[in-house]
Amino acid sequence: MLKGSLAIFLISASATFSFAQAHEIHQPKLTPQKSGTTQLLISVSPVNSRVVWAAGTGGTYVVTTDGGETWKAAVVPGAENLQFRDVQGVSDKVAYLMSIGDNTTDFSIYKTVDGGATWTIQFTNETVNAFYDCFAFWTPRRGIAHSDSVSGVFPDLRTTDGMTWESIATNMPPALPGEASFAASGTCVATQGGRNAWIATGGSTIARTLATRDGGDTWNAYDTPLVSSPSAGAI
Repeated sequence: MLKGSLAIFLISASATFSFAQAHEIHQPKLTPQKSGTTQLLISVSPVNSRVVWAAGTGGTYVVTTDGGETWKAAVVPGAENLQFRDVQGVSDKVAYLMSIGDNTTDFSIYKTVDGGATWTIQFTNETVNAFYDCFAFWTPRRGIAHSDSVSGVFPDLRTTDGMTWESIATNMPPALPGEASFAASGTCVATQGGRNAWIATGGSTIARTLATRDGGDTWNAYDTPLVSSPSAGAI
């Protein structure tokens, strides 16, 4: 009986060891890199294995085109006092930036088509109390930008040509009192396929998901079970 039990134990132990070897967890290798700036980098957008854009405080952005071996850091002229809370890389030459600041007109969307040599301001906010948190794109020319609510309305934006941004506020669901999103690193909106998008909100009594299946023409709001308050909600 003991010999049989020992044999079963050894077989079981061997099988467990073999399974553990076959399913060994490999930790990612972290390699320190020199970004070329001491500014806080808040948002990041990988284009592929070699091209990555990131951006943050002091109007600063960085870009690598060799998989992180080297980085170029620079400041967008005129944005020295702003924070870039979101970035969308398209290629080594094309990228979008979203800025925030203390003033109404500090919320802007920038675009470069020459790797950062020059930047064009495509949108400058004029809505008092709007706070643009994040943007996301379906294609290099089609995207949406999301703001906290203002007087029960989300003053959200959409571009269909990669050059101009139009208001889609009338397409959005009515906002709850105080409903807003979180602009930590541009993660409050996500796109999928050619027409789907989801926006995560909080700030009110209910955390919700706003969803579109037609590229932003129409939206529906769905309650979530997440805790929501002026400092909590979906992200």
